[in-house]
Amino acid sequence: MASSLSHPAASSSEEALADRVARISLLLGLLGPLGFLEAFQHVHSIFEIAELFYIFFLFFLVPPALTVLSGIWSGVRSLHRRLTGTAQGSASVYEADDPRSWIQMGYKASPLKTLQVVALVVHPNTVIRGLFQMAGAVVAYVRHGGRLPRPETFESTVEYRPPFDGEWTVVNGSPDKRYSHSWFPVRQRYAYDFVVTDDDGATHDGSGGLESFYCFDEPILAPADGTVVRAKDGHRDHHRTTGWVDPLQYRLAGNYVVIEHAEDEYSFLAHLKRGSVCVEPGEDVTRGQVIGRCGHSGNSSEPHLHFHVQDHRIPYVGAGLPITFDAATNHPELSSAERTQTYVHCGQTIAYDTNSE
Repeated sequence: MASSLSHPAASSSEEALADRVARISLLLGLLGPLGFLEAFQHVHSIFEIAELFYIFFLFFLVPPALTVLSGIWSGVRSLHRRLTGTAQGSASVYEADDPRSWIQMGYKASPLKTLQVVALVVHPNTVIRGLFQMAGAVVAYVRHGGRLPRPETFESTVEYRPPFDGEWTVVNGSPDKRYSHSWFPVRQRYAYDFVVTDDDGATHDGSGGLESFYCFDEPILAPADGTVVRAKDGHRDHHRTTGWVDPLQYRLAGNYVVIEHAEDEYSFLAHLKRGSVCVEPGEDVTRGQVIGRCGHSGNSSEPHLHFHVQDHRIPYVGAGLPITFDAATNHPELSSAERTQTYVHCGQTIAYDTNSE
């Protein structure tokens, strides 16, 4: 699911737990079909013992059960971090090393907002979509033989530019597992949340409302040549921008566009402004073409762009792909601001100058 502006994993133990849950679900879920062996009891009385295989049907329930439990656990952890002062833009969730500590989001944590997050975790809409996420993760693991794409093993066939012009800030996301947007669901493993900040690190001018956010209504661009395979519009932009997520959301991604750039490479751009999506499925788009505008639709705590690349056109069954951008960043390993193909990380700014093309 495309998410609100959430915390990356706070520790390697939490990341390992999410990965372990997905693998356990895959293994136990695969035991479910053994239940059909009970049919042998009807072939001959000698196979009467086959009725014991009925119990394997219970393993079909393991993936959804673990999805709900892991969702509740994530909600509890989020509640704990917020109530203990480790909210985004405040105290560090990375202890002494928080790459986002300079970013000032448009809201502050509160117990009531945290309770809303927990309520959404167990909301039927979230639970149902969570079940699809878990089932899709199982499919992704099977397709990749249990080993999903990693920066060390995956090399894209596409040159991606940032899906915007000018300078934006990475508030969530990194190829580094510690600062991943969200290690699960697997399609968002290498996702990014982008905002625009001023010189003081603020994401808005303080006047209030959607228009006060620097990224709201900014053009969102196709990151590479390709063909639109999905485009959804019509979801409202939530009027609240102080950390309350839309209780009437019916698509977690809000308004979004999916573009096929190459075989098994699809970009996903979400939370677009209602009425701004200007492309349709089947339409060819060129690198840098406007496909919509940055919004606040779906599961979003303040205006931002969610972006990731996955290896399947169906959102739920795709595995996230680590990609580099043709851009200038403040990556510590770069000695200059020259545009180069590089990974971007949480807490960095990323810029693209069209005049240099």
